[in-house]
Amino acid sequence: MPEIGDIWVATIPKIETKNNRIISVKLERRPCLIIDDGHGFIIEKNNDYLGMKITTKDKKNKKEITNWYDVGLRQKSFVRIEMPIKIETNQLVKKIGKLSKCDTYVYINELMSFINKDIKSKFGDAI
Repeated sequence: MPEIGDIWVATIPKIETKNNRIISVKLERRPCLIIDDGHGFIIEKNNDYLGMKITTKDKKNKKEITNWYDVGLRQKSFVRIEMPIKIETNQLVKKIGKLSKCDTYVYINELMSFINKDIKSKFGDAI
C-alpha cells in the first residue's frame, strides 16, 4: 500500500478543454507523489490517496525533485504544487520510489503555502 512520500505511477484522467468546455477525457499514466495515504493527514479519512503529479516541464508552481534519479525517475522532474489530485487504489499501477521525509515535507509545505496564498487573494482582509 502507498505511503506518504512514495512515488507511484498512476492512471490519471487528462481533461482537454476548449472555450471552458470539456472536449475530451483521456487516461494517462503519470508519476505522482503521494501526500496523503487516506489516514486523514490532509483529506478526510478514507480509502483514497491524495497525490501531486510529477512532470518534466519546469513552469510556474513547480518544485524540482533534486534527487530525481535516486528516487527512480528517468529524467529531471518537478512536483506540480498547484494541483493535488485524488487517487483511488485501482488507479495505482506501480511504485517507482520514495522521497525522504524531509523532501516530502518540503512539497507538502509548498502546497500549504500555495493554498494559503490562493485563499488570501480571494478573501483578502476578511481573513
